[in-house]
Amino acid sequence: MSPSEPRQFRLGSSAIMCQRDSYRFILAGVAVSLITACGSKAPEPDATSIIETGPPQSEIGLQDVVSRTRVNHDLIALGAVVASKDGVVDLAVDGLRAKGASNPVRVEDKWHIGSNTKALTALLYARLVEEGLTDWGATMPDLFPELSDEMDPAWRTTTIEDLFAHRSGFKQMGGFWLNARRNDERPVSAQRAEAARNVLTQPPSKTQGAFDYNNLNYIVAGAAIGSILSSQDGLPNTWEAAMQVLIFDRLEDESARTGFGYGPPPEGLEGHRNTFGVFVSSAGRGATADNPEVLGPAGTLHASLEAHANLALEFLKDDSALVPVSVREKLFQPYPEETSGYAMGWGVYDDPKYGRLYLHSGSNTLWLSRITIAPALDRVVIVNANQFSDAAQTAIESVSAQLLDEALLESSPQ
Repeated sequence: MSPSEPRQFRLGSSAIMCQRDSYRFILAGVAVSLITACGSKAPEPDATSIIETGPPQSEIGLQDVVSRTRVNHDLIALGAVVASKDGVVDLAVDGLRAKGASNPVRVEDKWHIGSNTKALTALLYARLVEEGLTDWGATMPDLFPELSDEMDPAWRTTTIEDLFAHRSGFKQMGGFWLNARRNDERPVSAQRAEAARNVLTQPPSKTQGAFDYNNLNYIVAGAAIGSILSSQDGLPNTWEAAMQVLIFDRLEDESARTGFGYGPPPEGLEGHRNTFGVFVSSAGRGATADNPEVLGPAGTLHASLEAHANLALEFLKDDSALVPVSVREKLFQPYPEETSGYAMGWGVYDDPKYGRLYLHSGSNTLWLSRITIAPALDRVVIVNANQFSDAAQTAIESVSAQLLDEALLESSPQ
């Protein structure tokens, strides 16, 4: 990883941060602020080791870990799940569905996962490759032939991998365009197609080939997926429908097949606004409780902990029909070279303690979710909070570290 590529996915680090109007956003997972996009270049954070937080989880139990951590960090709700290739190992939640409410969070409740959606959008594209509908290495003219006459020449060699690895050189989305989509009555597929046309008919404003985390990469990728699907009979023709049919419906566990959705959860848990870092209030439900739908492929999924874990553990299996070994290797491969710190929707970090980790954070500034896959430990770890704050980030790092430590202890010779 070069000095220009911040280690924004390492557990225990502060991720890539930028400051605007007293709000801090984890760009590694933020699906763009609900108020405005934070597009300035962020400084590289300090490289720190994984936070050590007391005894291994097996000595006190995951429920106790989650409950204690939530209370210690004064969070509204906290949830965690750990899984292996054989299934869910343990799951625990603690707290309230919303601040001031009396309803406790339940294990089946759904959490907004923000930019952890990105890895699943890349998986969807991989499924289309497996079906023979497209190819890796496809260029922008390949994916958008209708734009070939008006496309800026600089994009003609840009590939789908460049989009998934945030190396396209696309400009950052303007907050005005994004917020205007809230009142856009056109089909969301048309809005994504417009986003693709807007950027591809203009020259690059960023350095092509350089890492620059940008949600627009995944919106354009979603537009490409929609275009591919619309030319096929018998297949869903939107990113949303394709995710359900080609990804979620193919999971073995029935609760996992129905455990995903789009936008804020329609019931159960609610996200929370943090105003000036002091006032925390429920974000409620509906359109204003998430980013506009156009951002879907970049970060609007919600999922139960069990469903998310059951999908993620497919990346651990060598016999997975959904994520064959060849697909896993493609999606996990750092791009464009082995020393790069990002793959197809996954941060990549070689940890001296746990081995290679594939991880990501997601937040729409109302929730916070982190997923870590540790193949050497045969573990998937997901930890979520229904608010975004420094305390939530620290709590999630703490629980994640304890679960990985527990897996390391179990894998060590006795």
